[in-house]
Amino acid sequence: MVLYQDPLVRAGLAATLAEHTRYALVPAEASCVGPAGLSPDLTPDVVVTDYDYGLQLLARSPPQARSRPGEMPVVLIVTPRDTEWEIRHALACGARGYLVLGCGVNELVEAVRTVHRGMRHIGAQAARRLADSIACSPLTSRETDVLRLVVEGQGNKAIARELAIANGTVKSHLKAIFEKLDARSRTEVAAVAERRGLLAVGPAAPDRSVFTPQVRHAATRLRPSMLASRLD
Repeated sequence: MVLYQDPLVRAGLAATLAEHTRYALVPAEASCVGPAGLSPDLTPDVVVTDYDYGLQLLARSPPQARSRPGEMPVVLIVTPRDTEWEIRHALACGARGYLVLGCGVNELVEAVRTVHRGMRHIGAQAARRLADSIACSPLTSRETDVLRLVVEGQGNKAIARELAIANGTVKSHLKAIFEKLDARSRTEVAAVAERRGLLAVGPAAPDRSVFTPQVRHAATRLRPSMLASRLD
């Protein structure tokens, strides 16, 4: 199943998979995702989707499905979103695969096959983002709170008031943050946080991006009858 907000991206992905795989594409539209996840009459092997739909689908799946192998939808997210936080969040929510738009057709096809076999697939660009933090100790939840306020431009006293902690505790957290992010100033800390996407951001625009030449070419070859029969 291809479930994507942007109709052009949706058409391109569907056309690419139709041309390069033997999977049967299930018609999909936003109404397929209800309060309890996918409509009961839909049982796709893999859902290729954008970031927002993917997280909605995983969040709305029945809680008991998380503990039962095979009952959670197999979600492969294809998106322009490539920050470390966004990637980690999607995987923590249950996504089985993550690709950044702009990947090649071969990687898309391989990702679908891999998650269909029950394994994870992290695309090359997403993997490079995650690699930035492999050798670094992760920030604690409190350090993340302090980091957010630093990025907002708050001073130590304001941070202490906001978090109801002592000024000395703020300094201790800042020292740990500087060491973990290999930064020497607040400005550098903010720059590293932005580059790595360490903080959650507000709602973003729907997933839209340029296609690779292969996907763009496949989209132009998708006939109206083919589109109607394979997806919304």
